Amino acid sequence: MSCAEQTNIVITPGPKGADGTNGTNGTDGTNAFTTITTSFVMPVELGDVTATVGNSGWVSIGQVLYVQTAGYMSVVAVPDATSVTLRNLEDSTSGIYSGNTVAGTTIPATSTVSAGGVQGPAGTLTGAAGGDLTGTYPNPTVNICSLKGQLSSHNGSNNAAFGVGTDTHILHADSTETIGLQYRGVDLSGTTTAVSGAVALANGGTGQITKAPAFDALSPLTAQGDLLVGGASGTGTRLPVSSTVGDILTSNGTTAAWTTPSSASASGDLTALLDLTGGGPTVITTVPGSNNTGVTLLFTGSFNDGEDITLPSAASYATTTSSKTLTLINPTNESIDINSTDSAGNAAFGPGNSASTEPTSVPSTSGNLYNESITLKAIYNGVAYVWYQVAHSNKS
Repeated sequence: MSCAEQTNIVITPGPKGADGTNGTNGTDGTNAFTTITTSFVMPVELGDVTATVGNSGWVSIGQVLYVQTAGYMSVVAVPDATSVTLRNLEDSTSGIYSGNTVAGTTIPATSTVSAGGVQGPAGTLTGAAGGDLTGTYPNPTVNICSLKGQLSSHNGSNNAAFGVGTDTHILHADSTETIGLQYRGVDLSGTTTAVSGAVALANGGTGQITKAPAFDALSPLTAQGDLLVGGASGTGTRLPVSSTVGDILTSNGTTAAWTTPSSASASGDLTALLDLTGGGPTVITTVPGSNNTGVTLLFTGSFNDGEDITLPSAASYATTTSSKTLTLINPTNESIDINSTDSAGNAAFGPGNSASTEPTSVPSTSGNLYNESITLKAIYNGVAYVWYQVAHSNKS
């Protein structure tokens, strides 16, 4: 019996139907960033703070975040969907995450918060140095200088070594030199070195820029008549002028000193001129030396009739056991009145008239008298030093 032959059946597709309805949209994914919604204060290094954010659903504990303005902070806790506890990763001791803002800084709202990544280990420089360097990292050296004292400089085109200068010379800027520098000695003439300004005393100068103040800054002299003499080891020392008129400068075998001269004139009256120009009252300051018996003064100058004279202190002319005289000579016919108290307030007595006990005027105003003198003697009367008029002369 034979089988029927195999038959292939071909099915032809029908026409395309209409599109179906779109499916429902899927849920939006979570952004891996947010913003600060309420400002907070940056904590101390490795300190914590809880910040309010727009969404904390995408962060996880231990994650490193970068907070705008603040810096790198790690997530310590996620209390809820809108807050996160952050730790300041700044650690100045170890140098980790250096560059965060300082503690106490206010981090404003709207600051962005995003994933920051973990800081990797610090890199190191290794290997051979090149170019203008020699040796190996991390301690290469400049491969320009080869001699002690050389300087690394530039000649306008290339780096170059600048040679060592002569001992005691100093470095000067000099644009005419190839390297722009030159070693040379200091020239105070100003032709090659600009020297200006005052050098302080502490630096060996005077602190002044003109001659007189510069001398005064170093001088021990402080008053009129002072002399500069050598003290111990020759140190400049001030010798004040003697207060006694007529003293002379002598040597005492060790240094200069003021002494009263031992000449014949020194054993008698000390004579001097008293210039009354300019008007009174005038205080007599001339006093006798230890060898003088007194003082004789001759009035000079242009003065007015009736000007006042005040005697020196009687104590400068007398002691409790000795006394000296003061003679005043007036070569004019202008009257000079002597006050009844001396410069120390001691009394000065004279014949005077019924209304006064002060010494007689020189010359007397009675009659046509002129060219006269008056002599007074200073004594200690057991209670005080006083002046007494002892002589008076006139010429009519």
